[in-house]
Amino acid sequence: MEYKIFGDLSGLTIDRFIDHSKQIQIGDVFVSESNNRAYIEEAIQNGAKIVITKYYVSDCSIPQIVLPSDMCLLQDKIAYLTHKMYGQKIKTVGITGTNGKTTVASFTGQLLMQQNKSVCVVGTLGVFVNGNKLEKQFRSNTTLPFYDFIQVVRYCYEHDVEYIVLEASSQGLLDNRLGSYPMDIAVFLNIGKDHLEFHGGMVPYKKSKELLIPLAKQLVINNSDEWCRSVAQKSYIPTIRFGDREGNDVVFKREKHLDENVKYEYDVNGRQTEVTMRNSGYHNGMNLAAAIGVLLGLGISCESIKPVSLPAGRLQRVENKMGIEVLIDYAHTPDALEACLSSIYSYAKHNIYVVFGCGGNRDKQKRKSMGEVASKYATKAIVTSDNPRNEKPEAIIADIVQGMVPSKVIVEINRRKAIELALATAKVGDVVLVAGKGHEKEQIIKDVVLPFSDVEVVHSYFKELDVVVITKNDPVA
Repeated sequence: MEYKIFGDLSGLTIDRFIDHSKQIQIGDVFVSESNNRAYIEEAIQNGAKIVITKYYVSDCSIPQIVLPSDMCLLQDKIAYLTHKMYGQKIKTVGITGTNGKTTVASFTGQLLMQQNKSVCVVGTLGVFVNGNKLEKQFRSNTTLPFYDFIQVVRYCYEHDVEYIVLEASSQGLLDNRLGSYPMDIAVFLNIGKDHLEFHGGMVPYKKSKELLIPLAKQLVINNSDEWCRSVAQKSYIPTIRFGDREGNDVVFKREKHLDENVKYEYDVNGRQTEVTMRNSGYHNGMNLAAAIGVLLGLGISCESIKPVSLPAGRLQRVENKMGIEVLIDYAHTPDALEACLSSIYSYAKHNIYVVFGCGGNRDKQKRKSMGEVASKYATKAIVTSDNPRNEKPEAIIADIVQGMVPSKVIVEINRRKAIELALATAKVGDVVLVAGKGHEKEQIIKDVVLPFSDVEVVHSYFKELDVVVITKNDPVA
């Protein structure tokens, strides 16, 4: 690589490359991609011993390496060395798709732990090692920034973790957050409408997700999804296929409703496998099939599987003594909302209430479609704010209700009041789905980030009614 050194590097050894000035510890190398002088000074104050920049910074008090080349090339070099030093002892699984990444990552982690494997699950909910959240200073991205990811790999090596299961978002792949780090298995779940304004349409959106292909040694694909089939056809990589039809390596055969649980039945290369969990739905059956496909690809037995549970914010049940079924879900795309509501519709005996909105400055195309889905399945839809950001909530809601049956719509801009309205309206045996934010604990209004949790709002409502809320802490990985 082309570079120039300013200062004396003799006697210095490199411990970690870090690109976030607040994460710098004594002895780290600070990679300054923006050349922001304030960040450089903060990194130096925190103990950086070398700074790597694209342009020369005058009066730098520590040695400086000027690297005019593309920073992605540096990341590729670091990814190669990291895998060589640490990653060869760790199997890595990357999961991409519009919907289901967090759930499949969680299921995969749970299935691996059932086999007494040590596993790290990385994604929207954070970094978990063997089900316990790693309280380190990582940024909160679905796919961690590159230098955070490299730290995770090293941590796993030093703590004898055998598997890393990570979510690979379209934006994360486009931003090169995985560098050229090899994936033992790449999982392709589905494609739907999301982040289209960021990517500029479906074609570039698909292409960004397909950046995972050249990193992979083996694929696990949803053979019921046309795009996933096309990924397998043009990749020429060994592929495991899952779906709901015969001929796949993992066949999702049926779901059976028991007293409190649902039993999912599979055919795995001719052998019968059953998995039970609390929640139902075709999409959960397919998510489990994907996780079983990963185990198959890793050469791990899939015959004896214990019950699994959904991660936080995915059809998360808030039980109470009011006789209302309250579910919290992250569903923020038309496909995800339909998956939740169609599952509820298949068993609900009374009314279905859904509370949802759409994010501002994001994907206006999907708003009307989400309204159509809500009208199709819900008795009443209470349309509210999600993260309006710099858009007017009224304008977002107007886009949503274009696709709705007017008699089924209630508009309440204040999200807390909307949730409380649904809970107050519901009666014994009814179902309330609060969709869109799931595990999130913030709401973004204009440029202000406010504390807000759908789960906490529900808990507070029942607490004010002096109703005992039963909390179940399910593992997330």
